Amino acid sequence: MAAALERALGSVSAGEEAAAVPVLVLGPAGSGRTALLLRAALAGGGSGPRALFLAPSALPALPGGDNGGNDPRALQRLELRYPQSPAALARELAAVAARPRPPGLLLLDGLERYAGGAPGPAARLAALLLEAARSPGPPRPPAQVLASLRLPPPGPQLLPVLRRYFPAECRLRPGPGTALRACLARPGAPPRRWTLRFGPRGRLGVAPAGGDSDGDEDSDPDRAGGGGWG
Repeated sequence: MAAALERALGSVSAGEEAAAVPVLVLGPAGSGRTALLLRAALAGGGSGPRALFLAPSALPALPGGDNGGNDPRALQRLELRYPQSPAALARELAAVAARPRPPGLLLLDGLERYAGGAPGPAARLAALLLEAARSPGPPRPPAQVLASLRLPPPGPQLLPVLRRYFPAECRLRPGPGTALRACLARPGAPPRRWTLRFGPRGRLGVAPAGGDSDGDEDSDPDRAGGGGWG
């Protein structure tokens, strides 16, 4: 959710942990989408939620540095799974939905690689992802859901249908030099912006960004109001 990303970026506000808003992390190849999802999974050290990270291929390494990357307690609560096809991903999500103790944070990297550029499969996968986030046991908050989508194609063809399932978006764009610019837009709140710099092994430097002289806020006309690995 938005709070999971803001916690990873060091700026979560009090009271935001209660609202689980699914977030779509958007950006071109090499913009740090994978690294940002992992930072969200490891943020908070040993006191953060149990996290399940799903991706179509194995990660070369886990991020190091601050924000949980070197905390063995954070790594102990992170589960990595690599379903290599849409059918395998669907089976993984069905198994998550049946767990007596589901994860508190559910992350899917490379959604476009599972959807194959088609809106129908993308909608089905998004629905399965959100269904897996709901606990079948005693009432408890749903898991926080974050998914990454590569832009440009096939991402733009999938955005209209995916926005029905993901009310919040975090866009990553190239910034000055080797920096990246991140803009988080969510319902009922003003956009928040950061400047990111990824170092070796996903080490992340974060600085708040003020104005938006480059149009870093969501400039997609279909959206009203509104480096690192992968």
